[in-house]
Amino acid sequence: MSPRILIADDNAIFRKALRQLLESADLWEVVEVSDGDQAVTKSVESRPNVIILDLAMPGKDGFAAARDISALLPATPILMCTMHTSPHVDAEALKSGVRQVFSKTDSALLLPAIRQLLSPEPPTGESTAIEIVAPAVVSDPVVPAPSSEPAPTEAASDPVPPKLPENAA
Repeated sequence: MSPRILIADDNAIFRKALRQLLESADLWEVVEVSDGDQAVTKSVESRPNVIILDLAMPGKDGFAAARDISALLPATPILMCTMHTSPHVDAEALKSGVRQVFSKTDSALLLPAIRQLLSPEPPTGESTAIEIVAPAVVSDPVVPAPSSEPAPTEAASDPVPPKLPENAA
């Protein structure tokens, strides 16, 4: 029997994309719901191996749904995939029974986390604990490594402006 993954997210496009990602990566059965109340009900009905919750959903939000599901199915791991990431969200998610929080912009990181949760035994020498993944913000600038040379000053920079295309006037 294939492992079952429950996705609870009010955004149908995101649910479909995540479903396609999960089904193409492994032979997992995916169940979808669109709000927190359905997440609780469908979790009890379908007994998924892993649950993925959004935070902001109609009905119960992801925190409330996670608390209810954790009380009903304490052994079922819950992951949260949300646009609303912050240290406060991470802390509240942990208190609600969520094992790991992901930014929707980094949803591909869900695959290795799910595989780890579904793995019968942890890889040799690795911890069995799952930590919160700090969401990577794609728009963060890359910080260059420190250089032994002094940074150029404005006075030392090239005074010649960049050449404009001939048709730009």
